[in-house]
Order: sequence, then structure tokens, then C-alpha cells
Amino acid sequence: MAMEISGLLSGLKGYDRVEKTETSSRKEKGSKSAPPRGDSVHLSSEAKLFSSGVSAAQSAPDVRRAKVDELKALVDSGQYKPDLKRTAAKLVEEDMDLLL
Repeated sequence: MAMEISGLLSGLKGYDRVEKTETSSRKEKGSKSAPPRGDSVHLSSEAKLFSSGVSAAQSAPDVRRAKVDELKALVDSGQYKPDLKRTAAKLVEEDMDLLL
């Protein structure tokens, strides 16, 4: 069974590029006496850390290939024996976390 999650970071797309624009009033006036002043943004260290984390997550592989291959070999050989009680307990624990 495969799970696909898409659009998780779609709200952040506007922040990954910088555009410089000049106001139309300066274009119309043709003022050359003062250099055009643009908007500036200063990011906090938390925002920079978040941005680097997002970049790292997006460039990371989707699958831990070695782990998948190991589990696949165990299943194919009949040696994979999951702990069903532990699995059931985790499912109940996660459901309880959602309810509380």
C-alpha cells in the first residue's frame, strides 16, 4: 500500500523567489535624482532554519532504499515476523492521541 501526500508546502511557494519591481510612479516621472528604493525583507534565524529544513526535506529521497530492500528480502524468505501486539498497541495509541 502506498501513501501519497501532495501540496503540503504549497502555501510556501511565494517565498522561494525574489522579484524586484519599480513603482509605476518612478517610471512615469523619470526621476534620476534619487536611486529607486525597493522593499526589503529581513528573515529571522528561525525563518532561515525553517527554509533550510524545507529545502533539505524536498531534496531528500522519498524512500529509505536499504530498509525497504531488507524488509522485502525478509518477506520473500518468509522470515519477516511482525510483532502484532506491538503494532496493534501503536495503532490504538495513535488513535487515542487523536481523540484527546
